[in-house]
Amino acid sequence: MTKIIAVLFITSVLAFSAGDPAGFHIWKASDIAAKGKELATKLDANKVASEVVQTTGNRTFMVAHREGSGQAEWHEKQADIIMIQAGAVTMVYGGEVVDGKTTAPGEIRGASIKGGTEALLGPGDILHIPAKVPHLMKLAPGKKVTYFVAKVVE
Repeated sequence: MTKIIAVLFITSVLAFSAGDPAGFHIWKASDIAAKGKELATKLDANKVASEVVQTTGNRTFMVAHREGSGQAEWHEKQADIIMIQAGAVTMVYGGEVVDGKTTAPGEIRGASIKGGTEALLGPGDILHIPAKVPHLMKLAPGKKVTYFVAKVVE
């Protein structure tokens, strides 16, 4: 009887794990919040920390925590889909990168954005930034934000 129960248990475990398609993943809000708290203890000189949580095909998924404004960014082939988990941030997008320098193939960073549009984002807000669109996160002094990013090569 014990062997039968063990076989049934193992079969049910394998059936559950075999049910998800390759690359399938669920990120629970509580997991993103916990990762944000962990990242808050690992901030770099620019007051940001991020971690890749999965890469599948042409998609990379990250969690990031920021306590300072970022640089202007421009990606030649990557779109960003950003979901704010906690905090608030002003996203500047469009316009032109000021003092842009190539930091990696197909990647430009700069001091700011000239002529961009500003949007205030808070928890639950989602933003899609297509490739070749400059963007920059601005934070008010003393503020912080945790967000989930899907980077998709177009």
